[in-house]
Amino acid sequence: MNNSQRDRPNSGSRRRRRRRGPAPALISGTSSEFLGGKPLPRAVRERPLVFLLGPRGVGKTQVAHRLVGSDTLHLYERALLDAVSMQVRQRAWPDQLDTLPELILEGPSFLPHRPGLAGALQALISTRAESDLKTIVTDAEGTAALGLMEGVAPELRATVVLRFPVGRGRLKLARQFCSQLGIDPRYAERTVDISPWSYAAVWARLEQLQGEE
Repeated sequence: MNNSQRDRPNSGSRRRRRRRGPAPALISGTSSEFLGGKPLPRAVRERPLVFLLGPRGVGKTQVAHRLVGSDTLHLYERALLDAVSMQVRQRAWPDQLDTLPELILEGPSFLPHRPGLAGALQALISTRAESDLKTIVTDAEGTAALGLMEGVAPELRATVVLRFPVGRGRLKLARQFCSQLGIDPRYAERTVDISPWSYAAVWARLEQLQGEE
């Protein structure tokens, strides 16, 4: 049994525990804190709707799949827009989006400009939460998530704000990348001046240094 299977209770368990749980839930941390071997926060495990917020490249997609499994349907923005448009036209969700046990939705930036579609998507998320179906919404900007939160009771949702590591945490991460690349860990020191800092930027710098060996 993998970590995601071990951490994910069945829907009945989520429902029973959620009724005793506090609201609202706001958790912050780096992606490594959610991808390691530590148990996931209770609210993230048990509440049916989880919003994953944070800048691009911070690890939202990896964390989302840790929460619901790597084989879960993940609708990126273009596919999500098509699905919502179809529901508005035909009054039915494609691919059983309203009944799938688990679903990942990429933060829809079109919401502020398409109120009709926004209402349909908000209804989908609310219905799934009330039915105890797990939904993960990732959003780099935050504006889409804020609009969708309004239609779901606080006790049914959790919000995770992912951030990049700071200070020695960045150096530790760079050393881990050095190990994966098979290069001298002292190269990690040459990534501390990267700005803007991101996982991708550190990896690219180390690959460049590896090529210069």
